[in-house]
Amino acid sequence: MNSKYRSGKSLPGDSFDCSFSASLISLLARSFVFASFLFCTGSLVYAIDSADDVGAYGSITLTRQVREAVNAAKQGQWSAAETAYKSALRLDRKAGDLNYGLYNAAVHSNDWQQATFALEEIFQFDPTAKPHLLAEYGECLASAGRLEEAVPVLKKALVTADADAGFLPAKLRALTIKAEKVVIFSRPHTAEELKKAAEEVMVRKPEPIAPVDLDKEIYTKSKNALTYENAFKYSEFIGICSYQGYDSADGITFYHPPVAQFRIEKILKGPKLNRAMPIRFEFHDKSDGEPEKGWRFSADKMPKPGSKWLLFTEMAIPTNGAFETYRGSYGRQEATEENLDKIYKVMELHRGQQ
Repeated sequence: MNSKYRSGKSLPGDSFDCSFSASLISLLARSFVFASFLFCTGSLVYAIDSADDVGAYGSITLTRQVREAVNAAKQGQWSAAETAYKSALRLDRKAGDLNYGLYNAAVHSNDWQQATFALEEIFQFDPTAKPHLLAEYGECLASAGRLEEAVPVLKKALVTADADAGFLPAKLRALTIKAEKVVIFSRPHTAEELKKAAEEVMVRKPEPIAPVDLDKEIYTKSKNALTYENAFKYSEFIGICSYQGYDSADGITFYHPPVAQFRIEKILKGPKLNRAMPIRFEFHDKSDGEPEKGWRFSADKMPKPGSKWLLFTEMAIPTNGAFETYRGSYGRQEATEENLDKIYKVMELHRGQQ
């Protein structure tokens, strides 16, 4: 910043007094410290590149360039970061949020002309950001020698200084998180890979049988279709849920089960739903089996309150006030470490295809 400006002396054509200067210097120093802290601490984990990782920007090349810029900034290599951000923007001018990183790197490199340009690009990309970046913009204008333009901007900045103090740090942190997001470009899995995954997650391996055609109605009745692979494929929602209790009703039987109340703890697949999840609590897996002789419903046939369960629901919307689980009781598995590992294996195989 211009020495005359920093000293608090009056600027040409304006009553820019010492009190105003002191307040302004405090304001700018605070925003600069926040930006420096965010990129120098290296508090976020840098994502590992993958041959198929297109990142949040949808491009392997662009994502690698952005990560190079972010990594250089974390290491305090500001000139390299500035160059990398410029290269990334040349690859995609529409990625306007990269200008936040370019601005930050340029300021640390004392490249005020570039920093000013980056801010003006941000204002074009997101006009709503300008009122929150007046202090930074005024500093750039003043440091670039454009004092007459800087003074009114800086005066406006003082009015909302406290409210805007966290705006730039939040944008820089969001940029870092976005740059590190891993998005693997999916490819079709081979028949061998799918077969291997299905074998790994079966509760038990059956004797060799003829292949089950799951595209026909047989999958709704065959015992051989009761696998985590099929439950994953045919369920719109999968989640870890805790059992809360059940709705008492007259006439509960083997084929007329109660509605059990679960609470969603973690969603593994499907849309975000209300945490309260009523489930039709089936006592059979729809394989045409019959109940044991003398079967009668009692409260001890329900889970322990607070116990954790893996729920697979065929649809992500309730039917007649309750969700239907995949193949009845099979779509309700205890959330043991072993069972969680099984479903995570299936999810890993289908990553990018959900």
